[in-house]
Amino acid sequence: MAQAHAARRELRLACRIEFSGSSTISGNTRDLSPVDVSLQSAALLTPGPRRPKPGDRGVLTLTIRGPGLPNALLKIPCRVAFINGNILNLQITTAGLDTRQQETFDLLFQR
Repeated sequence: MAQAHAARRELRLACRIEFSGSSTISGNTRDLSPVDVSLQSAALLTPGPRRPKPGDRGVLTLTIRGPGLPNALLKIPCRVAFINGNILNLQITTAGLDTRQQETFDLLFQR
């Protein structure tokens, strides 16, 4: 876990998370590490369909764009760790990414 903390980056990426049984939530990452992502979304403050709760599983889509980065959409399985206002913290599992996707994800920590 100390290694994950050392690799934590403040990084703003457009993202969305899809949970089965609830609507899609769009927002932007605040920070990320190889094992978790914190995102911010105004949708978490507005009334609507069932809000996610800790333990809910979904798929996080990160939109990767920027100088020195390939344009890519990464779909990463995740689980809600906690929600605080408009902040959602997700535990992620990159084990299912193929080699090219993993290399793209790893580039985020090399900039």
